[in-house]
Amino acid sequence: MTRFLGFVGAAPRGASFQVFRTSGFFQVPMADNYLVDVFGAGGSGASVATYASGGGGGARHRTMIPAQLIRPGLLVPVVVGAGGISVALGSGAGNSGGKSAFGKGALGFLIEAYGGGGGGVSCGGGGGGIAGGGTTSGVGGLPNIRSSNNSISNLNWNAFGDYGGANSEPSGNGGNALWGGASGASGNVGFFSGASLFGGGGGGAGWSQFRGGKSGEYSGQVTFNSVDGVLHALTGGAGSGGTSAQSSGQNGCEGGFPSGGGGGTDSGISGKGGDGMVVVYWW
Repeated sequence: MTRFLGFVGAAPRGASFQVFRTSGFFQVPMADNYLVDVFGAGGSGASVATYASGGGGGARHRTMIPAQLIRPGLLVPVVVGAGGISVALGSGAGNSGGKSAFGKGALGFLIEAYGGGGGGVSCGGGGGGIAGGGTTSGVGGLPNIRSSNNSISNLNWNAFGDYGGANSEPSGNGGNALWGGASGASGNVGFFSGASLFGGGGGGAGWSQFRGGKSGEYSGQVTFNSVDGVLHALTGGAGSGGTSAQSSGQNGCEGGFPSGGGGGTDSGISGKGGDGMVVVYWW
């Protein structure tokens, strides 16, 4: 059996892989090892005067699947979540990103990653977790429960493990995350979007000069452009920023692919969330 020679943020060296940007089926090839990366989609930003917020990033769920469960020739269902749809002209909160998944319970394995919440009217969109989505009320998705922010680790709304970042303040920084998605920023000039080490970054607030939150090695200080992750899954996409206070009524930027939160806007068209992705490796 070949040893796993990669590291936690990258693909195994010499592995074959298949990238899914749309839903479908994976036909299992002959191999000794199977590794799956599932990325939830990012939420879109809000469109509202003054407190427009960025959308939350989608989570990332990476796991090995035992060879005895994933037999060669098996057709495995793959679901790829769509980024939250933009909102326009001051109509309010953004839309949540969709969940992505590989497998199903009847096969003995189901790997899921939830999407980020849409940017809220007075709070940033919560980042997705591996077992629960972020919300438009700024709550990060959690592995077990997501009814409150009690499991977020500190007052900056940062998350740990597979949890999503949070931001329930009308003006505040987005919470950071590890494998979960980061949350969007909210409020006026001076607040940063959340960053995620492996999941999607949060979107920028509509009244902030600061752009979307970073993911992995990617800078969050983006000027009117989204930043994508590496195609076969080194990191999630950085959430791109919203319009600045000097650009009232103009449009927010779309979240980076995969999983980035969309930017908020002061009454223009908000940024769509970055779509999800599923990558399967075998060697």
